[in-house]
Order: sequence, then structure tokens, then C-alpha cells
Amino acid sequence: MHIFGPIGNGASSVVQRAVFIPVHRILALKKINIFEKEKRQQILNEMRTLCEACCYIGLVEFQGAFYMPDSGQISIALEYMDGGSLANVIKIKKSIPEPVLAHMLQKVLLGLRYLHEVRHLVHRDIKPANLLVNLKGEAKITDFGVSAGLDNTMAMCATFVGTVTYMSPERIRNENYSYAADIWSLGLAILECATGKFPYNVNEGPANLMLQILDDPSPTPPKDSYSSEFCSFINDCLQKDADARPSCEQLLSHPFIKRYENTTVDLVAYVKSIVDPTERLKQIAEMLAVHYYLLFNGTDGIWHYMKTFYMEESTFRYLW
Repeated sequence: MHIFGPIGNGASSVVQRAVFIPVHRILALKKINIFEKEKRQQILNEMRTLCEACCYIGLVEFQGAFYMPDSGQISIALEYMDGGSLANVIKIKKSIPEPVLAHMLQKVLLGLRYLHEVRHLVHRDIKPANLLVNLKGEAKITDFGVSAGLDNTMAMCATFVGTVTYMSPERIRNENYSYAADIWSLGLAILECATGKFPYNVNEGPANLMLQILDDPSPTPPKDSYSSEFCSFINDCLQKDADARPSCEQLLSHPFIKRYENTTVDLVAYVKSIVDPTERLKQIAEMLAVHYYLLFNGTDGIWHYMKTFYMEESTFRYLW
């Protein structure tokens, strides 16, 4: 691999852009130090989840992993989501329209349903920064490093990990929790994406934020600015009582999702509208140039990868 600069940070990692030499493919390389026991467990959780759900819709694709003894790091090669995260989207666009959110949610809910119902995992860190998009218009969940396996559908977690900002009331009270905790986090994340701002006051520190989540009424979108279906979706997700929150399966048939099911939404065009084409071309050109010349200066063993540049079907193009 040829490794380039960082593109983000996860719960316990640094993510870098890389080119996989044999096929000249751009990947996201997530590096995690494994000397610390807690991080070692997180990487094992993430690898187990990714290996068993490597190509499932709504989840970032897993390409492989390797260990570098000299650095004490495990590196996970992931699909490169070239549109960034929904956190990036709302920084640029300020807010995301309802129809776009509804179509993105369909894929995200399918991925989350798979984690809950098939893998019996609670993600525990659903937030805009962990919901990624690519230039194909696909929305996917990433960062399973703090997910927890449940032995059966009635099992509960009892650990206090993840991002406090998006924690459900039962997690803040340090009570046992299950899949409904992810539904609360999803509701907060989608409300933030729709309005462009986090629904609680975070300026007075985490302790005050937790008190707001526990004591204040659950936030709701302004009814004069959003559809009744969207308001209902957020209300259902942000029920204080975990048992009252719907499952992913129920949310997939929610009136908000159904409202825009037959509405044409060009997610490809939308994601492209948030990416600066000049900056994107510059990144690709720099990576290609470095990658190309490193191959020229590499060992004899690396030279056989060069021929794939010149095969009839190997045309490097930039489409917009």
C-alpha cells in the first residue's frame, strides 16, 4: 500500500487515505494501536463485525486487515467513502432536506437492522460523524469499534462507552440497555441533520447536557417547518422510555419513509454538490502522481503491478 494523509479520527483510531497497489484502488486505512487492552478489545469487536458483514447494504465494506509488529498497530482497510460524513454535509449545506434524509435513512436502517437482528450488536455510537456517504449516493454506517454483542435478543449491555452527546437516557443513568439505545441516537442524529444544529445546549459541559437529556422534554422539530411524518419519526425515536421506541423494522415502514418512497431523489447529484470538484481532482491527481512514481522507484517485485496501468480495460478517468 501507498499511504497518504489522514482523513479523520474514530473512537480509538486514525483514518488515512491509501492506495492498494495490486489494483490501484483508493481505500480508507484505519490504524489502531493494540498495546492498550481496551483498544485491543475495540479492534477485535470491529474486525469481527466487519468480517461477518463485509458486504451488507448500509454498512461500510471491509477489505481486509493486517498487523505491523514494528508499529504495534493493526490496520483495517475499509471502503473509501469519498463523500465524507453527514457531519461534513451539514457543515457545508447547513441542513439536509427531508426527502434526502428519508432516502438515506432507508439504507442506514437496513444496516442497523442487520446489526441488531442478525448480528445481535448494539452499535453504541450512532452520530452524524459515523454516517458516511459516497459519490454513488450511498449512505452507510461505520465505526463499530464500540459495538457490543448480545447473546440473544433480550440481552442487555451495561457499559458506559460511546459519545455522551448522543447517549440515550437509560445509558446516562447507567442502566442496562439494548438496541433501543441506538434508535435514540439515530433520532438525535437525524434531527441534527434536518435542522443543522444539535438539539441540546452543549455549551455548559457534559454534566449539564446529561441533565438536559434526563430532565427536559425530548426535542422535537418545529412543526411549522417540517412535515407531520418527520415530526412523528423523531418523536418515536426520542421516547424517554426505551420500550416505547420502535425497532429498525418498524421504522422502515414508518410514514416518514413511505412519504418519500416514490419521490425521485438524486442522491448522486446531492452528494456531488457537497464535494468541491477542483479539490477532489487535486487529491486524486496528487495520489496518482505519487503512486505512479513510487512504483517506478520501487523494487523489482513491485513492477509487475505497473502492467495493470496499461491494460486495455485499465483507463484512469475522472468523471463529474
